[in-house]
Amino acid sequence: MKQNRLMYLLGDIDERFAEAAEFPKKRSVIRPILRYGSIAVCFCLLATAGLGIHHSINTHIVPISPSTSEISATENSTASDVQKQQILLSAFASTITKDHDSDAYGEDELHHVDVILQGNRLYDQIPESEYAFYGINGTLQESDFGESLGTITEIGPHSEDVLSTPCSQEPTLAGCEVFYYKPVNCEAMIIVRGNGHCSLFRFMWFTEEGFSYADEYNVFHVLSANDIERIDYEIRKSDGALIITAYKGVIKETSSIQAFFDITTNLKPYVHESALSGDPDWMNEAREEYWQKNDDHHVDIETTIVLKNGLTMALTYQPNLGTGYISGHYFLSEADNEIMRKMFGQ
Repeated sequence: MKQNRLMYLLGDIDERFAEAAEFPKKRSVIRPILRYGSIAVCFCLLATAGLGIHHSINTHIVPISPSTSEISATENSTASDVQKQQILLSAFASTITKDHDSDAYGEDELHHVDVILQGNRLYDQIPESEYAFYGINGTLQESDFGESLGTITEIGPHSEDVLSTPCSQEPTLAGCEVFYYKPVNCEAMIIVRGNGHCSLFRFMWFTEEGFSYADEYNVFHVLSANDIERIDYEIRKSDGALIITAYKGVIKETSSIQAFFDITTNLKPYVHESALSGDPDWMNEAREEYWQKNDDHHVDIETTIVLKNGLTMALTYQPNLGTGYISGHYFLSEADNEIMRKMFGQ
C-alpha cells in the first residue's frame, strides 16, 4: 500500500503504528481524512521521536556547553585578568660603558644600578640569580605593589631635590615610578617600574654617617628580637696573606638572639669631623695595636641575621679590635663584648 511504502521510506516504525495505518478497502467518505490523518500521525510520531533522540544526545552524550562566542569571551576575560595580575620582572641595564683605564673600585661602583630614597637610603638592584632566595618566580602581582614613593629623578650636577625625590645616577631609571614591595611588610625592598622595565631593589646601607644599627632595624621592620629567626655566622681568621674560614655556625637560642639584639640596638654611631678627616685617634690607636699581634688575634665574624619576614641583614663583628668593634660605631663596652665573644665561641 502507498501508506506502508511511505512509512517504509520514512524509516522503521513500531508495528503497532504500521497496523493502525492499514485502511479498509471499502470506500468511505472518511477515507481521505484517515489517509491524510494517518500520514500526519506518522510525521508527528517521527518528529516526537526525533526530539526525544535529540534531547537524549544533548543530555547524555554531549554535555551542554556555552556557545563559541561565550567561550571566547570567557577566555579573553581570563587572559586579561592574568595579564593584569602578573607583571614580568625585567632588570634595568647600566648605560655606563666600562673604562679599563679607571680604577677597579670606581668602575665597579659606576656599574651599580641604584636608587636613593629620602636622601640617604641606598637601594641596589636585585639580580635575577637571587630571585629564588626571596621566593620570586620572575613575575609580580598587582597586589605586590605597596605605597607609592614618587618618580625617580636622575642625579645630575645641579640636583636640588635629592632629599625629597627618589633619585638615581642611572638615566634609564629617570621618570620611573617607585613603590614599596608589599609582601615583606617593611621598607627594605622597593619596586621600580617604567621605561619598559620592572625590577626589585633591596636596601643596602645609609649613604651618610650617624645612622645606628637600630635605624637599620627599623628599615627592615625589626621591632624586637622576636622578629629574628636565627643568626648564621662565619668566623674568619688570618693565615699569612690569606683569610680563611675557620668555623661556621648558627645561633637559634632565644636568649642569645635577645642579647645580640639588645647589644646591637644600643650601639652608638660616630661621625667624622669632616669629609676630609680620617678615623679618630682612638680608632687608629686600636688598629695599630690590633695588627701588631699574631694571626690568631685577627678575627672577623661575618654574621647574617635571618629575619622572619624572609629578609636578611649583615653585620661584621671584630671581637679583638679595641673592646669589640662593629663598623661605623663606637667600641662595645667590655661587658657587652664579653657576652658577644661567648655567644660566638671566642
